[in-house]
Amino acid sequence: MKNVEKFDQIKMQELVKVEDPDSDGGLTLIFQENKKLQIKIVDGKLVSEFI
Repeated sequence: MKNVEKFDQIKMQELVKVEDPDSDGGLTLIFQENKKLQIKIVDGKLVSEFI
């Protein structure tokens, strides 16, 4: 599961806020220490990135 490592920075972090929809029409999860994970659909595929 090589893609799981991508999410290590939010492992065991408390979810503080959810922006649904966010300014880009996707979903943003905001965790402790202002770590943000943005989730959206691009070309029919689910894409996630830390912003």
